[in-house]
Amino acid sequence: MKKNFAKVISMMRCRMAWVTIAATLSLMALAQQTDDDLQEQRQMERVAYQQARRLNSVEGWEIFINNYPESFYIEQARKLRDDAIVRSYCNAGITLERLVTYIDENTAHEPRIKTFYANLVNNPTHSYRFEHMDVGFNGCVGRVDERITFADGRPARDNYFVFNDKGLLVKSSIMGTRATPVVTTYSYDYDNLHGYRLKQVKRNGKKVDYEAFYNANDKLEILSGEKSKWVYTYNDNGAIAKVVSTQNDVRRTLVYNDGYIIREEVAGKVLRCLYDYDSATFKKYLIGINEMGTDGAVSERKLDYEIDTKGRITRVVITQNAVPVMTITRTYGN
Repeated sequence: MKKNFAKVISMMRCRMAWVTIAATLSLMALAQQTDDDLQEQRQMERVAYQQARRLNSVEGWEIFINNYPESFYIEQARKLRDDAIVRSYCNAGITLERLVTYIDENTAHEPRIKTFYANLVNNPTHSYRFEHMDVGFNGCVGRVDERITFADGRPARDNYFVFNDKGLLVKSSIMGTRATPVVTTYSYDYDNLHGYRLKQVKRNGKKVDYEAFYNANDKLEILSGEKSKWVYTYNDNGAIAKVVSTQNDVRRTLVYNDGYIIREEVAGKVLRCLYDYDSATFKKYLIGINEMGTDGAVSERKLDYEIDTKGRITRVVITQNAVPVMTITRTYGN
């Protein structure tokens, strides 16, 4: 009886040993399979990463980041994706429309794109900043024809302006008081870091060259030419706060808030600008200018607009102290 029991115990031990060996072998096989799977996964990541590097596009990096969020290469992929985004916006072929869309739709702007955009729109000839008869062009491109009719019966004046696809003014023809048009052309320099800046102005056969200087954040700080100079100041958020221009010894100070001129000081006068927000176009429009003279008297100018579906001004009636002054009508080539 004892011999049979011992035999049973021995057989059980043998079986347990085989079970242990089998389990160990199974675990080893599983570990090998897991290691093989991991190596295969890493190889797939390497291949996908190299493909993304060859493409080096925003779309290519987005695909890699979405497919391999835990990848060893993920941080480098995000950096290269961000570099690709910058390249797609900071280049000579970028249009004003694409830049504006990026700035409008991205709450956290890539700093280099934001700087590139700021340097573009702070050019004194840019469509957002160029003002004629107190009415801006709201970022249009192409040709704009303009007619000014006066309430006092003076002859009408016909002007035109041509903007390139960056929204930069390249040509203007403005009728002077002697019914003679003054035609001016504008050219620009470009580099990938700062974008565009005014290079030269030709007017009545005379050329004026301009030189740009940038601050430590690569934003336009000074633009100067013969008898002309613009000095830019920015707030703590990097937005433009003030522009002081001097042209033919006339000093003009513009104070900005949220991209809009709210105050102007020139020749001893102070002008306060009033705006109205249009919910259909998501833009603000200048509706009034209150002028305080050196004698303390206040003069009020009002502007009443008609706007097209793109938010561009097609007609504006201007009054001074409730008396009609002029009407400006505009037609757009694009």
